[in-house]
Amino acid sequence: MKRLVNYITLIFLVAGVLSGCTTELEPSVNQEGELVLVNLNLTGEVFVEETPYTKAFSSADLIGVQVYQGTDYYAYGLFNDVTKMKIYLRSGSTYRFVCTAVNNGKNIVYFGQGNDSHNGSTLPSYITTENGHYLLKDGDYGLPFMVFNKRYKSDGRWYRDYSGMALNNAFNYDNVRFFDCLQYGSITVYNMSTHQKYPQADRFYGEVSGFTAVGNGSLSIPLKRVGFGLSLSVTGITDGDVTVTIKNSDRTFANYTNITEDKQFGTTNWSFFDLISVWQYADNYAENFTVSVVWNRGVGVTQDLGTKTIQFKRNAVNHVKINLGTSTKSSGLAIELEDPEIINESYEFGN
Repeated sequence: MKRLVNYITLIFLVAGVLSGCTTELEPSVNQEGELVLVNLNLTGEVFVEETPYTKAFSSADLIGVQVYQGTDYYAYGLFNDVTKMKIYLRSGSTYRFVCTAVNNGKNIVYFGQGNDSHNGSTLPSYITTENGHYLLKDGDYGLPFMVFNKRYKSDGRWYRDYSGMALNNAFNYDNVRFFDCLQYGSITVYNMSTHQKYPQADRFYGEVSGFTAVGNGSLSIPLKRVGFGLSLSVTGITDGDVTVTIKNSDRTFANYTNITEDKQFGTTNWSFFDLISVWQYADNYAENFTVSVVWNRGVGVTQDLGTKTIQFKRNAVNHVKINLGTSTKSSGLAIELEDPEIINESYEFGN
């Protein structure tokens, strides 16, 4: 196992004058205090499986930021250009920053396309769920970057109204509308009419509370990977075919059927759901998953080799090795979860 210390440095600029701001502050947002220039840095982890992650966030990545002034909503923005992450803060006011990044998010997170299709499927621009109404206009991105607008009551039930978010590389100053899903793993993905709680995506999360804006100040927001990698190998098949299923209570992560020979499957990256807990308990965070194996023997006998519970660790490729290990007509199940492989590379970027 190779473990290297890694840091990301991502520079935000906080502008020092209000003129030129495209969206005025809401009246109830505290406007006392002088506007000051503050540099924000994102530091944290980068996980690499085989190829070193040696560059800054690319234009295909999506970065969402929600800012609070005290306990009030203050500003939110969606970015793929880190050089444009600029925000106005007031000297002496206290802020909280919540940030998430989806690697290759522009190719993962659904965006409204009207009648256009992507990857052979079209998602209706207007989606209704049991939890509320979700409106995706053309060019707007879905979860986790949907904006909460209001709560409303209909037929005796309370609903939450959301709209999609355009990629405008600017902060929207607003104390009514805000991002409230950045802390959840859910993503509205292509080819799906709803969101996935545990999406196949490489995700980062971080936040800082109690930051007081001062002139020429700086702020570092630690970002941590809030997901895991999964790798599967099956050995010891002497006849017939094998089915392997890996899942938790919410999602099936692997369902491989008709495996007829020893095989190593490629690594996939997944996001956890409760990103705040993952971030807070990052060093020790893991969740329970189940691995089930069925062997359809060549002699016409089907053997259910049972289900085992294993823990998948954060920020690691969790290698699941299934060794049937026998040439007899009856077999036991041996599952070995290798010590997760963590490979990190160091780099720095900014402007």
